Amino acid sequence: MNSIPLAKPGRNEACPCGSGRKYKHCCADQAAPAGAPGLQQLLETARHHAYQRRDFAAAEQSYRQVLALKPNHAEALAGVGQGLCWRHRLAEGKRYLARAAKALLRQADKTDGRVLLGFAEQMQIWGDMELALQLARAAAKSMPDDASAHYGLAACLQRLNRTDAAVAALEKVLKLVPQDAGSHILLAILEFDQKQYDAARQRLERVVATETDTKQLARACLELSKVYDKQKRYAEAFAMFAKAGELQRQLPEIRALDADYIFNRIELFKQGYSDDLLRRWTPEELGDALPAPVFLIGFLRSGTTLTEQVLAAHPQVLTSDENHLLEELSAELAALAGAGADTPAALRRIGIDQARQLRAYYWRRVAEEFGPEALRKRFVNKVALNSIETGLISCLFPDAKIVFALRDPRDVCLSCAMQSFAASPATVNLLSWQGVAKQYAAVMDLWLSLRGRIAPAWLELRYEDVVNDFEASFRRVFDLLGVDWRPEVARFHERAADRYVATPSFAAVSQPLYNSALARWRPYQAQFGEVMPQLARFIDAFGYR
Repeated sequence: MNSIPLAKPGRNEACPCGSGRKYKHCCADQAAPAGAPGLQQLLETARHHAYQRRDFAAAEQSYRQVLALKPNHAEALAGVGQGLCWRHRLAEGKRYLARAAKALLRQADKTDGRVLLGFAEQMQIWGDMELALQLARAAAKSMPDDASAHYGLAACLQRLNRTDAAVAALEKVLKLVPQDAGSHILLAILEFDQKQYDAARQRLERVVATETDTKQLARACLELSKVYDKQKRYAEAFAMFAKAGELQRQLPEIRALDADYIFNRIELFKQGYSDDLLRRWTPEELGDALPAPVFLIGFLRSGTTLTEQVLAAHPQVLTSDENHLLEELSAELAALAGAGADTPAALRRIGIDQARQLRAYYWRRVAEEFGPEALRKRFVNKVALNSIETGLISCLFPDAKIVFALRDPRDVCLSCAMQSFAASPATVNLLSWQGVAKQYAAVMDLWLSLRGRIAPAWLELRYEDVVNDFEASFRRVFDLLGVDWRPEVARFHERAADRYVATPSFAAVSQPLYNSALARWRPYQAQFGEVMPQLARFIDAFGYR
């Protein structure tokens, strides 16, 4: 949780509330009811909870008390917003963050540029890229000789596909700090996107030859692997992304992750979901008149983001990007049943009234995060690895529709190995070639063990079919969802270009469909030899032999 200032300002400094007035004339002597803590004491208490104790709920409570005294206090608005976002209350949290950002922007010329930059980074994390861009521009204007300010601006511009402006910002960074590895890497990414492969290769090779920071070196190796791949230097590409994974596995934050977590969950679910549990209640028995949910699942890099963007282009469909709705539902189930993390056991303990309660909880959270419109349209919950939660979906939502994204297992594994993911127990295994294949096999084995036994209607959507016959493929999907075909969905990339996408596919889905991602694995046939024992079954099962 990163709120705005950390230290008490001087009396003649700008007030952290964003008013633009000096602290001594604003919040320093803010009155409070008799016997109640004053504003400054509440701020210090909130900061202590947030930064020393990491107790975001307590910090949020103190910040709310600040807002009771001063409703437009920027730091308090930001503190409440960040606390809500970290607790997955994104829609409400973003409203507070937007108010904080606008309060700062109103007084940008009187606000510390470091505060503006830090808050720009927060807005980028939570997906409000336009406000992030405004804050980053204000920070760069406030600190024209600060390299980090221009880099932050470049990062925002890149995520919004504003390549020329991003390059200009990075050129300013490199004038100030010529050897900055992060800026050279980001500039190489932009050169790559513009098909300037030689320029990107030379830049990244210089970084790889000289950089000593493990995280930056890993990042440079990974990006260089993509350049080598484009230049058909496949052996070098494989060696480079293998080196990137090896370097990342050395990082303390990666070593702290439980690599067995996802395999333990999958084994628990394979053993725990009987046919009776998967079909415990019928829609008629549940009879609660709630909408039928749609889940877009699969494996990472299988086309879920592309599918979500196409569906989002339909006027009768509302889609989510990555979210925590099923994670929250599982926690609510565990609390009701008192069964801890054993989801199948928890489902056995509850009765039909509690099942209805959980279904209502899911849709209440959908409405809170995505607005009442989500209840009027076809709401599609897209999280690729929610495929692990197929059993939970089947038991509580027998009326659900499931779209399962498929792609050649070899292309999936290659794409995962060449992609950077946020560190988590769900991605830590993707940092090695064997780990990618092992996790793919585990997830897909679970799907194969469940798909013929679950209650919801489901459809497997092959990425290759989408590329080769877009309309026929998506007519099947829209038929499953119960909405009419709309030709305008073929122009999904026009909409995606101006839409924030949280996954690593954000650049690809802002372009028209292309077939260059088909059968990318073929030049790496020799390297696939060691993982074919894990993949062969799924190549056959999904028709990719």
